[in-house]
Amino acid sequence: MPTYRDHAIVLKTAVVRDADRRYFFYTRGHGKVAVLAKGSRRSKSKMSPHLGGFGLVDVMIAKGKRIDRLAGASLERSYGRILDDLGTAAAAQGFLLVIDALTKQELPEERIFELAAACLETLDSGARGNAGAIFHAAVLQLLGILGLAPELEHCVRCRNPLPQASASLSIARGGFECGRCRAPESVTVTADAVKVLRFLVRQPLPTAARLRFTPGIHREILMLTDLFLAAHLDRRLPALGYVREWTRL
Repeated sequence: MPTYRDHAIVLKTAVVRDADRRYFFYTRGHGKVAVLAKGSRRSKSKMSPHLGGFGLVDVMIAKGKRIDRLAGASLERSYGRILDDLGTAAAAQGFLLVIDALTKQELPEERIFELAAACLETLDSGARGNAGAIFHAAVLQLLGILGLAPELEHCVRCRNPLPQASASLSIARGGFECGRCRAPESVTVTADAVKVLRFLVRQPLPTAARLRFTPGIHREILMLTDLFLAAHLDRRLPALGYVREWTRL
C-alpha cells in the first residue's frame, strides 16, 4: 500500500465506530484530506496525543481504495496556549472549520496551509483580547486566496474608485457600490468599516492583532464577515456563533 508524508493541521474529527476516528487535515502538499485513524479512540493509542488540541503535525498516510488511513503522526509544533483562553480557542477552531467548509479535498493550495499555520501562530503568541480581529482577517484573506474576496476598491457597477464615504454592499455582485449606483436592497456600510476591511485583507495577521475598534465598527465587521461567508456556504456554521459570543474586536 503506497504511503506519503506531509505536514498537516487538523481541521476537525468525526467518530467512526467505537474505537476509530476520521480526521480531516489540511496538508501542505496535498490540500484537504480525510483519513481513518484505526484505534485512535483507545486510551493506549500512540497517535492520539499528537492530534489533540491545536498543532502542526508530521503525518504518514497510506493510500486506500475507499479512504486513506493514518499510518503515523508526530507533533512538530504545539499551539497549546490557544486553549488557555476560550475566545482564542473559539477563533482558532472557527477559522479551521471555515477552511473545511470552503475547500474541497485533494486540491493543494500551500497558501491556505500557510495561512492556517499563521493564524494559529498569531493566536498562540499571546494576542489575547483581540482574537476576533485575527479571525476576521484570516477569513478575508482565505476568501482572497480562493478567489472569493469582495471587491473593496471599485464600485462593482460603474467600476469607478469608491469614494471616501459610506458605501453599499451588494452580495449578489460581490462587492461595494458607490452612492450613485446603490441598489435599494444593498446594505449601507460606513467608510471606516470599508477601511478596516481593506486593512485586514492586506496586513499580516500579527498586525491585524494590534487593531482596536469601536463597538459600532465591531458590529459592522461581524455582520460583513457573516454575509461574505453566507454567500459561499450552503449552510451557516454553528461555530461562528461561538466566535461572535466569545471574541471581541
